[in-house]
Amino acid sequence: MKKKVLTMVISLLLVGCFAFSAGAVEFVTIVTGSTGGTYYPVGTILANHFNQKLLKSGFKFSAQSSGGTTENLDMLKKSEAQMAIAMCNLTGFAYTGTNRYEGKPNPNLRYVIGLWPEVSQFVYAKSSGIKGWGDLKGKKIAVGPAASGTEFSTRTILKAVAGLTFDDITPEYLGYSEASQALQNGRIDAALLEAGYPTSAVTELYAGKAKVDMLVFDDEAKEKLIKVAPWYAPVTIPAGTYPKQDKDIPLVGVKCSLLAHPDVKEEVVYNALKVIYEDRESLLKEHAVFYKVDFENPLAGLYGAPLHPGAVKFFKEKGLTIPEELLPPEMK
Repeated sequence: MKKKVLTMVISLLLVGCFAFSAGAVEFVTIVTGSTGGTYYPVGTILANHFNQKLLKSGFKFSAQSSGGTTENLDMLKKSEAQMAIAMCNLTGFAYTGTNRYEGKPNPNLRYVIGLWPEVSQFVYAKSSGIKGWGDLKGKKIAVGPAASGTEFSTRTILKAVAGLTFDDITPEYLGYSEASQALQNGRIDAALLEAGYPTSAVTELYAGKAKVDMLVFDDEAKEKLIKVAPWYAPVTIPAGTYPKQDKDIPLVGVKCSLLAHPDVKEEVVYNALKVIYEDRESLLKEHAVFYKVDFENPLAGLYGAPLHPGAVKFFKEKGLTIPEELLPPEMK
């Protein structure tokens, strides 16, 4: 009898300890993008590195695929995620309630660090007859998931560079992996795959049987686009980045960033940045896009929204001067 009672007491104690441990863990979800893009693999890599060093402190990170920037910003607004990867232009619009977010500001956005330029890769099937921007009229084009940052970019680029709207094309709302497969199978003619390069979906296309190419942004196209969308900047993809790519490709891109909800603890963001900088060499080996991150100028390209207090603390300790416009409201 005593043995049974003792066994029950020990069991209850173990259950209590487990419940306490499980309750002590704070889960941090990083929302990313479609699996064929760059956000998802990078988010997974970051979550793994954070867990290796921060799990013992009671924080469990996980990367979650999503529709991309627009959905990620909305999830932060609704407090459905703690961190996100997102394009800086849309982040700035959302925080200030301007442009496509006119009158609908999102106060739950704080920058952690600027990442890489999202490169506008307009890939087309050579069999489609497309040779220039004007040839996109009447074509089936993958424009990204509905309401995504890629959809916004597609609308902006088509209008500025080609004078086209979605009424002039057949838009297909596909993620990057789906767009790659559809282009290879001849179900669509072109796709905007806006991501850090090399992009897995673009690599698949260049390595596939269907012959593809990319629309270039010559000086005229760049001038037209940057005039209406000044957050874009010239980017060149070097020859050899993709299979059978034998020449440089002049394109444009917009910076993306890692974001955090303002309710995320200062120590979490501070320590996450510490991990990123400590593990920099490992990150470079795990995905080539980390070579495009400007670790010396991590605040460059951040637009319209403030830093998280944890980021302010970290970068001040690194000797950076924090611009007034990047200070969060609670630190002004």
